[in-house]
Amino acid sequence: MVAQLNINPVVTSNAAGSFAITLDGFMQGMAHDDPAMRYQLTGGQLDPAAPAPMWGGCGIVEILAVGEPATKPIVQAAAAGKFTGFSVFNQDHSMINTPQSQVPLALPGMLVNLYRFGSLARIPVKMDPAMAALLPGLPIAPSALFWDPVNMWVSLTAAGGIALPTTVKIGAWNAGNSMTVSYNATNGWATWVRNGNCVLLQI
Repeated sequence: MVAQLNINPVVTSNAAGSFAITLDGFMQGMAHDDPAMRYQLTGGQLDPAAPAPMWGGCGIVEILAVGEPATKPIVQAAAAGKFTGFSVFNQDHSMINTPQSQVPLALPGMLVNLYRFGSLARIPVKMDPAMAALLPGLPIAPSALFWDPVNMWVSLTAAGGIALPTTVKIGAWNAGNSMTVSYNATNGWATWVRNGNCVLLQI
């Protein structure tokens, strides 16, 4: 009998974190690798008067500061009628994390990286748990998606929410197998929540 090594030269697989199309889960605010969209990544200064820090996966609005060029906007939390994109963790090495606050945070005055609507970037964003049961029946471009500025998640509920552009599409979702952010306004710490609910938005 001759020793054999059975192989299939056609079988392929993807390394973790590579440009794969299959998913094991999401991390809120960590935009997916895309060689075509990476040049759309931009940033601005978190408003020095912001009442809270910012992390990846937050709805944002860019404001042009007096006397500053358009390449250096002031970033604020999204508000009604003011919504230009989402913040991301990608390449934002200035964010701070500590043993008490494991999620990297940008404090007022610090740099916040972001993708604007129209960039076609794919960003996992925390979603309303009530969406999880409804997503399998939704079209990839629902007629109405909203950003809840209180709970900091995407929702199908208009009450208190800020409408996302109708061009935003749902790329995928992951109910109960993602890392989401929980922020405690009392102590200013943010922690990762395992088994959270994320929706992948193509903005």
